[in-house]
Amino acid sequence: MKINLYIPTAHLDDFECSCFGFLFKHHHEYNKIHIITATTWPNKVPVWDQNLKCFPKEILDKIVYTNLGFEQRTLPTNFDKVKDKIYSLFDFTERFDILSHDANDTHTDHIVLNQILMGIYKYCNKFITYHSPSSIKFDPNYWIGLSNEVFKIKKESLDRYNIHKEQSYTKSGYYLQSEEHYNMG
Repeated sequence: MKINLYIPTAHLDDFECSCFGFLFKHHHEYNKIHIITATTWPNKVPVWDQNLKCFPKEILDKIVYTNLGFEQRTLPTNFDKVKDKIYSLFDFTERFDILSHDANDTHTDHIVLNQILMGIYKYCNKFITYHSPSSIKFDPNYWIGLSNEVFKIKKESLDRYNIHKEQSYTKSGYYLQSEEHYNMG
């Protein structure tokens, strides 16, 4: 029996950075794949739209995408609003798995998403956390290596993002373009 998959992410590039391996390996197990992004950033939207088109049709046909439209770095302030919007997107009458930011992440927006999803942990079939470059003491409960084909799609997707158009405090360089971060499963 197939179930649904929910992948709530804090930012538009979080999905590309951390979820490709799982999605490419397990998409056949799911009826629908709900990708929920909590924040938006105008310069990332066209990149996200282009990256989404890179998925094979058998994955793309299952994706239900929702962007909640909050500003980046405001999720802690809007905790209850974010929680209410995310919970309203879940179908609790059907079985589902959750992919979540890891509890050991240091980015405040990522922490909020993990805390919100832990609130419905008891209702899901599997709760799998994913790594981000801001995770510390990451203790994965599942690891997926990337095939050369998936790695290529992931690298091309991440390369489309531009630090000079990023909403960042430092603008000191885009850490996602290092080999260390490309090769996260």
